[in-house]
Amino acid sequence: LTSSRQAFTADTAAPERARAMQLFIRGLSGETSAVEAAPEATVGEVFRGASVAYGGVSLDAFVKLGEVLGLGEGSTVCEVAGLLGGGDGTEAMGKKNKHTHGLCVRCGKRSYHMQKKKCASCGYPAAKKRSYEWSKKAKRRQAQGTGRMRHLKHMARRFKHNFREGGSFPARKKNAKKD
Repeated sequence: LTSSRQAFTADTAAPERARAMQLFIRGLSGETSAVEAAPEATVGEVFRGASVAYGGVSLDAFVKLGEVLGLGEGSTVCEVAGLLGGGDGTEAMGKKNKHTHGLCVRCGKRSYHMQKKKCASCGYPAAKKRSYEWSKKAKRRQAQGTGRMRHLKHMARRFKHNFREGGSFPARKKNAKKD
């Protein structure tokens, strides 16, 4: 009995491998068409270079149909649109669309953390401006003379005339021509 069972399975398995299987392909527009293909044929040969997926997995063009897990007689393969662009890191960078920091009213930088309600650069709303001795370059960026200096830029000119205020000032004397 065991020898006849082995002979039966060996006889039926060989024609099954050689026989072409019928697959269905669902196109991008939704219509379904039938395709006859041998299990030894590659995905690229059968579907003529179209990007296809089966069971939620994209199939490479050089993979044989017989090697695809679960693909058999009457299976439906979906054609998928190939997207242009992308590359390494696109998915992770594409998800970064939240704004954690806004503009600070004191320093003007985009360092004000909206949930913490505190500026990462100047420490606003703290009365004392954020500054550390271990960061010389940061102190240099915020030092006197790096901003508008609305008041200090007029001090040198005012000092020259002893901080005079109001009234009309004497006319400037012109140099006399020397003959």
